[in-house]
Amino acid sequence: MAIENWSGNCWNCGEKLTAHDYHREARCSGCSKATHSCRNCRFYEPGRSNDCTEPVAEFVADKERANFCDYFQPGTNFSGQDDQASAEDLLSAAEDLFK
Repeated sequence: MAIENWSGNCWNCGEKLTAHDYHREARCSGCSKATHSCRNCRFYEPGRSNDCTEPVAEFVADKERANFCDYFQPGTNFSGQDDQASAEDLLSAAEDLFK
């Protein structure tokens, strides 16, 4: 994916982002979260090694802070809904299965 074609949504608020919004210190205009962060990357996947599907990416401790990862590519499946809420919904559904 060429950098000039980057577009996506903020992981936190769902704000539409363009290629110019993904610079190292850029912030989302909707919620001021860092845009070049693990949480905003298409490779971010909690539960995987380093929470990343890119196997050679360096470890990043704070997934919400801006970083220098060379593998960063914007994620496009963010709606602005907190991942914790969906995790709680999944846990509740699983518990209902075993009642």
